[in-house]
Amino acid sequence: MKPLHKKFNLPLSIFTVSSVLFFIFYFSINDDFYSGPTTRSPASKQILFPSQFKWCVATAAHQIEGGNKNNDWWEWEHLIPSKIKNNDSSEISTDHWNKVEVDTNLMKDLGVNQYRFSIEWSRIEPKEGEFDQSAMNHYREEINLLKHNGITPMVTLHHFTSPIWFAHQGGWSSEKSPEQFLKFVYYVRTQLGESVSQWITFNEPMVLLLGGYAQGLFPPGLSDWKKISSPLKNVLRAHALAYYELHKNSNAQVGMAHHLRVFEPFSKLNPIDWYLANKFEEAFNWTIPNALYTGKIHVSVPTMIKYKEELPELKGTQDFIGLNYYSRDFIKYTPKGKNVASIVSKEGVDSTDLNWEIYPHGIYRILRKLNQKYSELPVYITENGIADKADKKRSVFLKNHLKEIYDAINAGVDVRGYCHWSLMDNFEWNEGYSARFGLYQMNYKTLERIPTESAKLYKDIIQKNGWSQE
Repeated sequence: MKPLHKKFNLPLSIFTVSSVLFFIFYFSINDDFYSGPTTRSPASKQILFPSQFKWCVATAAHQIEGGNKNNDWWEWEHLIPSKIKNNDSSEISTDHWNKVEVDTNLMKDLGVNQYRFSIEWSRIEPKEGEFDQSAMNHYREEINLLKHNGITPMVTLHHFTSPIWFAHQGGWSSEKSPEQFLKFVYYVRTQLGESVSQWITFNEPMVLLLGGYAQGLFPPGLSDWKKISSPLKNVLRAHALAYYELHKNSNAQVGMAHHLRVFEPFSKLNPIDWYLANKFEEAFNWTIPNALYTGKIHVSVPTMIKYKEELPELKGTQDFIGLNYYSRDFIKYTPKGKNVASIVSKEGVDSTDLNWEIYPHGIYRILRKLNQKYSELPVYITENGIADKADKKRSVFLKNHLKEIYDAINAGVDVRGYCHWSLMDNFEWNEGYSARFGLYQMNYKTLERIPTESAKLYKDIIQKNGWSQE
């Protein structure tokens, strides 16, 4: 759930008259190009989710634990000035590492029956080949505590951060990286055994790759689109290796958490905006899910990247799809030097503290698109939330998005659960502590967790497995 860069370089040298006519015709008859004709649930006073629906909250290790000094984000925060808003540091964050019981009680009080969190690779393997048993024991105890309280763990293995030693050896650009990741996964699997049944290998891999290797926003801070194919291939190879390793435990289900957005033309009367919106959607949303489904990597953005390769071991390496959904982007043709396309905001739309448009219907549209493309795979909403420091919009945001999910379920999409981002305010990467997504507000001086009105609403929805519409 990380911001996208605002400028892209998309020349139109391959844009032909025929493609212009096609886009004008196609979109004139189908306004909702993600889901086709909209199907809505019948009007009802009662919104009830399936009886086995998972109610969940989500966090990430580096954002809440504090003290993760052996990963690349720690270097990014402390060695490179002005990368983090207000020069904030994750040094303490919410101190979750020392407050696991406190936070488990928060989840128990909410009534969630699933918790998505990440295991910090750099804690478990602080030096290459040297595994910290005490750190592994800590995570094992946390998992046991969750399960004792009726909360199913959904464990993410890579949520943006990598060990410093790994980064210094080339990170995901290195040909060794998939096997290095596999050694970590093997250790975790053999240590945790059958205690974890749901795994997410990578969180938002496209954001990881774009932010770190194409836009310079994340470590390692590279800005070369032409070199992104190597880390893309290596992340996908690492996923495939992890998938088969985790399946050595009989009850394992393995997926990824994909950040998917709605991309639309800024002007529906401008065929070039339509064309660019389609290119953004194909490259950002579907490159990786398609690769895991077909075994074929294919990404093409004119003059930026054109990469195609077949990796048969990738095919079918998703047991479920994790969907992180936050917003919609408008794409506008704005030729300025090499930048011919921009992600722009529209005036007058409701937005978050980060100026992301609040667009609940987008989650319905993307769920319908996922169902069209990968109908046999169940979906978990692995992140959905709002930066709302005052907690004035979160309750409406929550109900509106859940209503769209409910409608998608009634339209035939197999949605198994919903993880709200986040349990509590935390270190929001480049935004530091300025962006507050928590159901529990953090007092960072006292480390007190303060329940919001939206937390009370979420608790009530979970207890009723829905709500009544009056």
